[in-house]
Amino acid sequence: MNAIEMLVQQLDTVNLRLHHSARDLTPAELVARPLPDINPLGFILWHMARSQDWSVNTAIRDVPEVITRRPWRAGRIAVPGMGTGFDLAAAAAVAAQVELGELLDYADAVHADAVLWLKLLDESFLDLIPDVAAHDARFPEYQTPGFRAEMNSGPEHDAAVGRKGGLPVWVFLTSVSVTHLHRHLGEVDLLKDLIRPSISV
Repeated sequence: MNAIEMLVQQLDTVNLRLHHSARDLTPAELVARPLPDINPLGFILWHMARSQDWSVNTAIRDVPEVITRRPWRAGRIAVPGMGTGFDLAAAAAVAAQVELGELLDYADAVHADAVLWLKLLDESFLDLIPDVAAHDARFPEYQTPGFRAEMNSGPEHDAAVGRKGGLPVWVFLTSVSVTHLHRHLGEVDLLKDLIRPSISV
């Protein structure tokens, strides 16, 4: 099995599912909150793209994120942080900034950037442990208590740190950039069903 090809396929699937779930959302649906204490759809979609950007470019590679490059850095979605540790008010503020076309274009740019980088890798790179704390240190948005607490927890984190002393590259790719986003895609589909009135046949 070629691990790089498998990861590329997994990232492709996430991107395809993102478009399928998000493509017909209206501006009103992007900011709707169908249940108390639930983040709006616009925020969840933004968080998905931002998580992948942070994971690949800051956590692993220590290079500028796509959101900091042209044309994204001048866009409405260029909000500091990637959503982890945001409270409900901050999440609602982000959702109000989201324009679906811009967000999907940004998600596609993050995806293309990640795939291009991955295809140049040797599989041995996947076992390396990046110095994520050092990579994050330059960014105040990645030093907040909420961000640090949430990123330093979870079964993947605990198992990898206990076994290897840190999170290898493959965990950031399979967990943060793939399985984490599939969970959010399921959330998006459920919230769409709650927002939209059912149609009796």
